[in-house]
Amino acid sequence: MLRQKRKEVEVFSLSFMDCICCGFGAVLLLFILTTGQKTNFTETDLTDLRDRIAAMEREISDERTEIERLAKALAIEDVNLDGLREESTDKETKISQRKNELQLLLQQVSTLKDALAKLLEEQQAIPTQEEPPAISIPNVDRRQYLTGIRMEGEHVLFIVRASGSMLDETIEGASARLSDPDFKKREAPKWQRTLRSLEWLLASLEPESKFQILLFNDEVTPLLQSRPDDWISPGDQQSITEVLTRLRQVVPKGAANLERVFSTVRYLPQLPDSIVLLTDGLPTRSDSMLSEGEVGENQRIRFFEIAVRQLPPRIPVSTILFPFSGDPAGPALFWELANNTRGALVSPSKSWPDT
Repeated sequence: MLRQKRKEVEVFSLSFMDCICCGFGAVLLLFILTTGQKTNFTETDLTDLRDRIAAMEREISDERTEIERLAKALAIEDVNLDGLREESTDKETKISQRKNELQLLLQQVSTLKDALAKLLEEQQAIPTQEEPPAISIPNVDRRQYLTGIRMEGEHVLFIVRASGSMLDETIEGASARLSDPDFKKREAPKWQRTLRSLEWLLASLEPESKFQILLFNDEVTPLLQSRPDDWISPGDQQSITEVLTRLRQVVPKGAANLERVFSTVRYLPQLPDSIVLLTDGLPTRSDSMLSEGEVGENQRIRFFEIAVRQLPPRIPVSTILFPFSGDPAGPALFWELANNTRGALVSPSKSWPDT
């Protein structure tokens, strides 16, 4: 028999190859998986980087635009600065010219002052004739006779009673003169004395003062009806002449409404600084209390109290009270008015203002 031939030992068997292949496959699979994950991660980062680059490019573009805008604004400011420099130069030139002109004017003023001083010296050397006052005072030595009368302030208002009672010092005498013609009423001694007293007061005004005159009886009338709101200066010769002429034309008549004249004072465009009232007694009419027939003393006192309430506050009222019989309460009430307003009450002698 033939000997059975022994098999040779194989180093690489099927089982070993399977193991080798499986291990290689596992490594290959691991490599493939790892490579895919790395690729995905790189693309994500690349996308983020691209977005950031795009954002930075936009910022750079915006910054360039802003830089261009600022460059243009700077160029404009440079142009404006050049204009301001030119304007400043022009102004400095004008200021220099004005200084030169001012120096020239100062020299001219100095020359004119010297010339004026010389003219004033020449004027003083010229003999002058003093002009007579607009209204002459009958007795200059008695200028301060009525020292209590306050005619202070820039505006002095004279209120003159022009009723029928101003024709005489008694009720009977005044009643008798009411039937006289107008020219005789104007010549009544008591009325003439009132006019002379007013002229004396006007002549005693301070030069810087101005005055108005209101006449009152049943009505209130400005003495110069063509100029009811004008305040007259004592040095105005033409106006003083007009005032004196108009006074000599007034005819005393009617009753006396003191309430109405005080109400008129309240609504004057320019309130007076002081009031001088020339009257001879209490009022005989009132707008607030109507009366018929003869008016008694109690009614006249009431009329006076109503009238006083119409006066504007803080104006001194001084009264020159001429004599009139049958009015015993008059002096006391007018004294109270003077005391309350810080004015004065004067009842002058019969000879004033003539002597």
